Amino acid sequence: MARNRIKEYLLGYVRVEVRGKNPERLINLCLASGFPVWDYSSESGAVFFSTTLAKYKGIRRLARKARCVPHVVRRVGLPFAIAKVRKRPYFLLAALLVLAWLLYLSGSVWSIKVIGCETVDPGRIVRAAASAGLAPGARKSGISASSVETAIAVQVPELSWVYVRFHGTMAVVEVVEKSRPDSPGPGDVVASQDGVVESVLVLSGVPTVSPGQTVKRGDILIAGSPSGPMPGARGSVIAMTSYDVRKEIPLRQSLASRTGRRIEMTVLRWRGVELTLWGRSNAFEWYEVEDYPRWKAFEGTEYTLSVFTRVLYELNWEEVRLSPEEALLGFERKVKASIESQLPSDAKLVDLSCKLEAVSEDVVLGRATLCVLQDIAEVRPWNRSENGGR
Repeated sequence: MARNRIKEYLLGYVRVEVRGKNPERLINLCLASGFPVWDYSSESGAVFFSTTLAKYKGIRRLARKARCVPHVVRRVGLPFAIAKVRKRPYFLLAALLVLAWLLYLSGSVWSIKVIGCETVDPGRIVRAAASAGLAPGARKSGISASSVETAIAVQVPELSWVYVRFHGTMAVVEVVEKSRPDSPGPGDVVASQDGVVESVLVLSGVPTVSPGQTVKRGDILIAGSPSGPMPGARGSVIAMTSYDVRKEIPLRQSLASRTGRRIEMTVLRWRGVELTLWGRSNAFEWYEVEDYPRWKAFEGTEYTLSVFTRVLYELNWEEVRLSPEEALLGFERKVKASIESQLPSDAKLVDLSCKLEAVSEDVVLGRATLCVLQDIAEVRPWNRSENGGR
């Protein structure tokens, strides 16, 4: 079926409307004479069908026998498309020029994306790449990836590895920063807070605690030695720590809920400046904002240009009275979100329990107890007198 349709399009076919006293007779005569007919339908006393361009002229003879009048309502196929183009040569020329221009633009770099930066400013990397020829608008054929990698590595010594690759019109610069551990030592490894030791990893020094032991803040966990290839103590001590959070929770609260009304805007952002292209931003007194990206260019540079849809959701504030149980649930969610956002990346929240300690008519007192598994080891440098006495 697909092959036949492709052949019909290449050779051209017409959509025919037949009107008369008995238009169905023409269809029967066409089929009996071996004429190709497909997509048959009838509507309002008329019959519609499709046939090839080459056979359409022969249908007129059969139409006279059936006393019907055929009329072409649509022409489809490559021959008709070529005929239209021949009547409009300037349109074809414009299309070819646009295609050539798009092909030319696809051979240039229009955005630069930097991946892997944590402490190094991506702008420094972009400027270093520009000094080696990698900048928005530059031709890819004239850019040497190895030269750009060398220039970035020389001008940004904080990087240990640089790799440049092209993805369409985007240049992607992947980097790995040099690790710079904070080394205040030499000294002893002490506990940064109270906890119960879970595991001890010693890189240098002598451990003074073991798993299961309770330690206080400031206790020596690993004792360092002033002599040897690695003076001072180094290591990590994972311990179970606990936190207590107490907060008064009002039972009368103003809560916001979406009314269902919303407004969409199209916003253009360039170098931190926003311009509203369509829509209005002052329709609601209270609203929430959500942005949905649509298009972005020159990403990773200081000239990043983006277009996004901004949706304003109207809010309705309502004063409600919470039950003590509802207030406790809200308190637990807020405490958990706050703690998890403040914990180091290597820490893990193990347990969270909340309870009410006091309840009055308008206020309850909530208490949250958290158990966190984290590294409590920190180096406490020796002062000169301590070091000299060891």
